[in-house]
Amino acid sequence: MICERNELRGILANYTNKDLNNRAMLYHRLNFELEMFKMEHNQMISELQKLPMEISDALDNCKGLIEETESISYLHDQVLRDWTQMKKNVHVLRLKNRLLWKEQIELQDSCEDLKSLLKEAHEMICEPSADQQLVA
Repeated sequence: MICERNELRGILANYTNKDLNNRAMLYHRLNFELEMFKMEHNQMISELQKLPMEISDALDNCKGLIEETESISYLHDQVLRDWTQMKKNVHVLRLKNRLLWKEQIELQDSCEDLKSLLKEAHEMICEPSADQQLVA
C-alpha cells in the first residue's frame, strides 16, 4: 500500500507539475497576446486621434481644388467667348476681303478701260498734229 501511495503521489506530482507548466505557458501566451492587443489598441487610438486633423486637411484640399476648378472654369468661359468673337471677326474680315477683291478686279478692269481710252485719245490728238507737221 505504501508503494501504491508513493506511486500515486508520483503520478499526482507529475500531473501537477505538467498542469502548472501548462498553466504557466498558457499564462505567458495570454499575457503576450494581451500585450499585443494593448499595442494594437494604442495604435488604433493614435490613428483615431489623427483622423480629425487628416479630415480637416482633406477638406482644406477639397476647398482649394473647388476654388481652382471655379477659376479654371471662369477662364475657360472667357477663352470660349473670346474664341467665338474671333470666329465672328474672321468671318466678317473674309467677307470684307472678298468685297475688296471684287473691288480690286473692277478697278483693274476700269484702269484697263481708261488706258485704252487714253491711248485712243492720245492717238486722236497726237496723230493729226504729226500729220500737220509732215504736211508743213
